[in-house]
Amino acid sequence: MKCLWLLVCSVLSSAALAGPAPYTSANGHQYTYASNDNGAVLESINPVSRFKGQGAGTRVITGTEKLYLGKSCDAYSEVLGSGSWGWANGGFIVDFPEAVVKFPRQEITVPGGMHCRL
Repeated sequence: MKCLWLLVCSVLSSAALAGPAPYTSANGHQYTYASNDNGAVLESINPVSRFKGQGAGTRVITGTEKLYLGKSCDAYSEVLGSGSWGWANGGFIVDFPEAVVKFPRQEITVPGGMHCRL
């Protein structure tokens, strides 16, 4: 019985340390979550490729992507620039001038960002 109790405690403490399950975008990219004093950060688990530029000057930028979600409903990404984020029916959306990153059927906790609605 003692072994079973240790196993259960071990599994429960591992789950608590693991944090929330990854968020998955509509494009299938998975992101880890971390909160900070300014809001939250979603960081891609695997490299993400984004198109930047227009016409013949378009290039593909590939790497780990960080989406910063501010408590004042602002958003930022090194590749996508400044934008906004908010709750919508059935998920949340991060909206940039040249791209939209959707997270369908998922909720996110951004400290101080409860009023962010689309």
